[in-house]
Amino acid sequence: MIALFILISSAGVNTLLMPASAKGVLTYYSSSAGDEAIFYNPALFHTRENFHLSLFYSNIYASMKNLNLAVSKKMNNFDLGINIMNFDYGSIIAKPEYPTEDSTGFYTATDFYIGLCASRPIATNGRLGLKVKYIYENVYIYSSATMGFDLSIAYLNQVYGISTGASNIGGTIKLANESVNLPAKLSFGYYRSINKLTVSMDLHYLINTSEFESAIAGEMRLTENFELGISINYRDSFYPGFYLGLYHRSLSIKYGAAIYPYDLGMVNNIGIGFNF
Repeated sequence: MIALFILISSAGVNTLLMPASAKGVLTYYSSSAGDEAIFYNPALFHTRENFHLSLFYSNIYASMKNLNLAVSKKMNNFDLGINIMNFDYGSIIAKPEYPTEDSTGFYTATDFYIGLCASRPIATNGRLGLKVKYIYENVYIYSSATMGFDLSIAYLNQVYGISTGASNIGGTIKLANESVNLPAKLSFGYYRSINKLTVSMDLHYLINTSEFESAIAGEMRLTENFELGISINYRDSFYPGFYLGLYHRSLSIKYGAAIYPYDLGMVNNIGIGFNF
């Protein structure tokens, strides 16, 4: 089945590179905060004394969808969090190899991971973060699991912030005798605040493919309860991103959208977060 083996050969949980939350369509590495930073940059992850929960849902091309959950709490000098991701590829048409292209039905594929994240201040204005994750992938009748980790360090003050680190470092996923490394990357992020405007940029180097990705964004906190952002991203081609955040006491509602490359069309992400 050609489609099956194309999916397997491009696997290695590349869904780890897809936006996991609303701000994933902006400069997620440099500007994420709170529970969203658990997904992208553990050094920027910080939380409160009480529990905080965030739930994000992404609707992607065709029947693909992504569900992400994060729970966090501060304990002593550490910010601790856990996140769970489930990426569902939906129903995929199964086609046999040449000479016929007639469908033989449908099959499913899913990516799942659970990550444990911890961060803490170091020195003056510095932060260090680490996330360890268990990653599982299932395609048709094949499945595989491995471990990976993210590590980052950041310097933050009231005007600007710089962070750098590595993500998705770890083992390999082996499906149907095909071994694929996790989509490891090295990242650099920078932001600067100018009154209510925050300008930020991300630069990523994808180790497995020796390719670069980048993004530039502007975010504006218009009121205490409302913020928005726009970005220009590059991944093989340029594409735009849009973000909207609404806040009321212990509740937050966020929406992000981007016209993604790879013929994925419009990617929509909506999330809700609250303290308890």
